[in-house]
Formats: sequence, C-alpha cells, structure tokens
Amino acid sequence: MWFRLLGPVEAWNGGTRIEVRGSKMRTMLASLLLADDQVVSDFRLVQMLWGVEPPSTTQAQLHTYASRLRSLLGAEVQIERQPPGYRLMVTPGGVNVDLSEFERLAGEGRLALTAGRMRVATGMLGAALALWRGQPLAGVTEHMAEAEQPRLEEARMGALEDRIDADLALGGHDALITELIALVAAHPLRERLRAQLMLSLCRSGRTPDALAAYHAFRRLLAEELGLDPSAQLQELHQSILADDPALLSPAGRRHHVALAHVPVLPPETSDFTARDAEVARVCTVLTAPAQRDRVPDVCAITGMCGIGKTTLALHVARKLRERFIGGQLLATLGGSTGRPLDTATILTKLLKSLGMEEDAIPSGIEDLIALYRHTLAGTRTLILLDDAADERQVRPLVPGVAGCGLLVTSRSHLAALGGVQRVELDVFTREQSIELLSKIVGADRVAAEEVAVRRIVELCGNNPLAVRISAARLAARPHWKIARLARRLAEENNLLDELRLADLDMGTELASTYRSMGTDARKALLVLSRMGSACFSASDAAVRLNMPPSEAEDLVEEIIGVHMIKIVSTDPDYYQMPSLVSAFAAQEMARN
Repeated sequence: MWFRLLGPVEAWNGGTRIEVRGSKMRTMLASLLLADDQVVSDFRLVQMLWGVEPPSTTQAQLHTYASRLRSLLGAEVQIERQPPGYRLMVTPGGVNVDLSEFERLAGEGRLALTAGRMRVATGMLGAALALWRGQPLAGVTEHMAEAEQPRLEEARMGALEDRIDADLALGGHDALITELIALVAAHPLRERLRAQLMLSLCRSGRTPDALAAYHAFRRLLAEELGLDPSAQLQELHQSILADDPALLSPAGRRHHVALAHVPVLPPETSDFTARDAEVARVCTVLTAPAQRDRVPDVCAITGMCGIGKTTLALHVARKLRERFIGGQLLATLGGSTGRPLDTATILTKLLKSLGMEEDAIPSGIEDLIALYRHTLAGTRTLILLDDAADERQVRPLVPGVAGCGLLVTSRSHLAALGGVQRVELDVFTREQSIELLSKIVGADRVAAEEVAVRRIVELCGNNPLAVRISAARLAARPHWKIARLARRLAEENNLLDELRLADLDMGTELASTYRSMGTDARKALLVLSRMGSACFSASDAAVRLNMPPSEAEDLVEEIIGVHMIKIVSTDPDYYQMPSLVSAFAAQEMARN
C-alpha cells in the first residue's frame, strides 16, 4: 500500500489507485498518516475537518469516515478507535508514505552534504524532491491546508536549498542560474536562495548581476519589513566587491591557489594495527556537523613517544579524503626535537602548500595568520600538525573557519588549547602487539615461537614503536630464532640498545621527551624510577623525593603531562612508570 501526501492525497494498492472521495475523507486519511502511527484526538480531527464551527454531529461523522476508510483500504491498514481519538495502524513493511520516504532521503542527503560527499548529497536530495507532485495535501479541507501545508512546503524548500548547495560545490553554478532566478521570483524573501543566486552569478563571471541581486533584495527588505540583509549576506556582498578568491567554485579555487598538494601524505603502511575505537572517535570529532556561529573543534591525538600518534593521524587523514575535498596539508612542527618551528615559519610553509607565491606572503605574524585563514575559507581542507610542542605553537594555526579540520599530534596534553577534543592513546594490548609483530615477521614464524613472542612484547611494554623495531629486526634476520632476540632484550641494561634499527630508536624518542621536561621534573623522574614499574601514590612520591606531598604531586603531574608516568587508578590516585621509561632512567643515571 502506497500513500501520497506530497501532492493530491492518494492511496494506491500496487498499481491500482483507490478512490478516496471528498475533501473530508482525504483530510481524515491525511491526518492519520501525518500522525505516524500515533493517536489523533477527536479535537484535532474536528479542527482539521470543520475548523472552529463544527456541526453537532461530529462524533457520528468521524465514526462514518473511519468506517468508510476501513472499507476502502482493506485488511493491510487498520483504523482503530483509541480514546481520545483514532489511530491508523499498519502492517510492518506493508505500507509506505511518500512523506516518510522524502524525510529519509532528505536526511541522508543532508548528512552527505555535511560530510562533504557532494555527489551523494545531490543524488539523495534530488530523489527526495522528485517525490513531490505539486502542492502538498491537495484536495483536503482549507482548515487542514492552512495548518499543515506551510511546514511541508518549508521542508521542501530546505531540501531544495541543500541540493543547490551541493550542486554549487560541484561547480554547477552556470546551470543553476535560470532555476535560481525563478525561485527568487517565487520566494523573494528567502535569503538563502538570494545568496545562492548571487554566488552562482559571481562564479559565472556576472559580478554586476550578482551585485544587482543583492541591492534588489536590500531594497525589498527595507520597503516591506524595514530590515537590512543579515550579516552573512552583507559579508557575501563585500566578498564579491573585493573579488575574493574564496568565492570561486571548488574547481576554480583549486586553479587559483594551485591546490595541487594532494597527495601530500606519505603512503599508508600495510601493517596498520588495531585502534578501531580511536579511529572512530577522531573521525567523529573531525566530521561533526558545524554549528551556527562556531567553528569545528580541534582534535588532538596525545600519548607517550612511540605510541602511534602520527600513524593514527595519517590513517584518519587518508580515511577522510572524501570529506575534506579541498585537500590535506601536513606540517611537522618538531616539538620533540628540542627545536620546535616558530609560528611564522610554519605559516609560510602552509601558505606555500596552498599555492601562494613567496613574494605574496607577508612577513608580519598577524598578516600571516589572517592570510592563512582567508585562504582556507570555504576550501574544506584538513590540516594535520604533527609533533606539536605546546599550545602556544598550535593556537595561531587553528583555521578558525567552518568546513576545515585541524588534527594535531603531541606528547603534551594541550590542555590550555581552546576547543580541543583529545584522543589519548595507550599502549597496545598483548594481542594487538602480537598482531603487529605477525604482520611484519610472518604469522607462521610467530606461531612457531609463541612463548618467545609473548616475552618480547612484554619487554617492549606493548609500546607500538618498540614492537615495530623488534619485528623489523627479526624480519631483517630471517635466520634468527625469535627467542634469540627475546634473550638479548632481557639482558640487564641492554633493552634500549636492542630497540634501535636505522632511524628507529626507542631510546632517542624517550630522551627527546626527557629533555623537554623541566630540571626538577627530570630529577624527580630519575628518583622515582628506582621503584621500577611498581604502582605508587603521591605520598609515596613525596617520601622518595623528600618534599611536601603537594610539591611532589605537582612534579608527578608535570611528568604525566608528557606521558612518562601514567595514572593507573583514581580515588585515590595511583601512578606507574612504564617499563621502557624505567629502563631509560636507569641508563640515564648510569651515565651520570
């Protein structure tokens, strides 16, 4: 059974139309269908059928209309009397309503539009709009038409404007002009249509016509309502006057600023392991629908050295290529090197990646920030800032414009960065560590020495980088037994020396974090390392450090901030030093 409300009210059984005669019968049917399986009260039905002057026989007539509908629609549809009214009940899967299908398709199209999947969006929204056959609820009473038609028409217009946005993003401005001129004439006070017409005209090289459309709207608002255009439309007008390159179509904008920087990301490794929950969380933050008057949140991936922050960030960036159609930029900030890049240098590199000529790039920091954000406006670009030192380094690099995303990796918590949502990585589970080792070394080889494999990942503290180095060493030495590496890792004071291969060096990574800490925190780390991997409280730390508990807690928190100590429980707080950090501290004390 198929019911149509988006035009003349109709009922169809297969290919046969069921004749629902009379405006009151159609109104009764439409009222029950609009209620979506809920009870419609007698009072509501009377309002829809007769307005404010109902006859004295309303109850009898409602009963009659319900009986006639039951006879017409058959057993698939049941109309039951459920005080205080009536309810249309349907057999699951047996009944479809064009309004419900429209709402489903329009909703999916809107989600695709928000996610930047423009071709999907225009397809879904176009299919939703194709369900309309004219004025909705045609043939019902004037009382119902006055009450329900405006909201349905608003839903149609919203979907239409969304579809036009998707078409504009795909570069369809030339083809849209005729349609938009007709729509503006039919709906002269709809500002969004006016903005879309202005943008289409501007992108088609008809700047004078775009400006004329704005001034006509401004005069209309002043004469009819005594109002001015919204701030957003005024900004669009100013951008057109200024020949703002951000107004170009996506294809034109890429040509204008030479966004030929894709791909800028290194290729995906074939052994990416686990992190499903973390990937989903980062994607959710970066693709959350933008809210009015606010820009998207920054997503920061934090954790200790070697935990896989960069690997995860690159994986997510590749996964979201379709969402960020303006491209993806990668900047390495050098936070862990002890020589982090200054803001001006980073902005200059990013602007060059965005296609700006060197002589067009200003030298002043404020001008650099302004140009950076202006260039990104409207581009749907993802910026990946890897290895950030602290909040001060990141803050000027926040795009500050809707549609762009910022993904940051750092060993710091970046707690003072506004609008940041953190995804903190922990070490792998034993099973995940073994999975990574198997992908690199080979499953058969790993299966043959399960005990030695478990020993290696334990000695590596399930740190992904340490496991990767161990696996790479084994892969480079196919003649070695896995147990041989396990024995070498277990030798006293030998762990970090073994976790080194080419440019992969666990000890160097730990040392860079250690050097980034304050002098007191470094001294405290060395003292606390004497407890090995045992759990300890703030009071235990105070005793070890020979200082008041509050001072000891502050030092422990500073070390936690760079992930060289982790929190294992709260209320009360208990802490633990990762085994690799303990090994590094022991090695550091031996040197001194």
